[in-house]
Amino acid sequence: MKTSLKILIIAALALLGIEVAFSAGYIADAGFHKVRESFYSVYSHGFKVGEVKAVCEPLPVDNKKRFRFHSETTVQASFLFYSYNLAKTEEALVTDDGAYYYKRTSMQNGKGQQVEGQLQRNGFVFTIEENGEKHTQFIGRDEYDSTTMDCPEVTMGPEEKEKIIRVLDFEHLKVLKRSYKWLKNEDIQVEGKPVQCKVIEFADAYKRCRRWVKIDELGVLVVRQDGNGKDGSYSTRIVSLSVKPQINTE
Repeated sequence: MKTSLKILIIAALALLGIEVAFSAGYIADAGFHKVRESFYSVYSHGFKVGEVKAVCEPLPVDNKKRFRFHSETTVQASFLFYSYNLAKTEEALVTDDGAYYYKRTSMQNGKGQQVEGQLQRNGFVFTIEENGEKHTQFIGRDEYDSTTMDCPEVTMGPEEKEKIIRVLDFEHLKVLKRSYKWLKNEDIQVEGKPVQCKVIEFADAYKRCRRWVKIDELGVLVVRQDGNGKDGSYSTRIVSLSVKPQINTE
């Protein structure tokens, strides 16, 4: 089916009031997949200080699960004795075996950094550019069990309440020992609808967080996260959520 015809079909269904984003059978036949888009507000000390837009997109290839994750974060916090500014874009490609590509562009308190990493046979090779200089860094695949983009906590529950694993932290480009604890399952209201989440606490050398998270056919969804780290305390909460059709291009 040609692209122009696919677009006409979507437009016609929309005019008829049909929720095309959730017509899974039809979309699969027409060469479409669903994309989840979520928006968050970031709070610190009771004040809204930023926003996050996140997109999780399944990319069907040879009947294997693969997801593209993209996020854009903006934070501007200014208090009497403390200020913090961040503009960050992240992108990752993840399969059932974990993340195999990662890219980040950030400007934090006036300091810029670009990071791009690719999983090769023996580990992740990162290219880092900052302060006008570029260098590479290698982290062996045998050094870590999971990455921060894999969200290994989504499999936890009453049967596995606690675990400690080696996590490749893409923020710091280090392998950290991170402890996880499953607390409970809880429904969180998002735009008037309940979303069943796992409530997980985790801690490592850089941060301690409580996260409300779920996983489904569209990937991992973090509904809320409250944390403390070297840049202070914060709370990130989802404010809107939508699922849209996307044309398969592969």
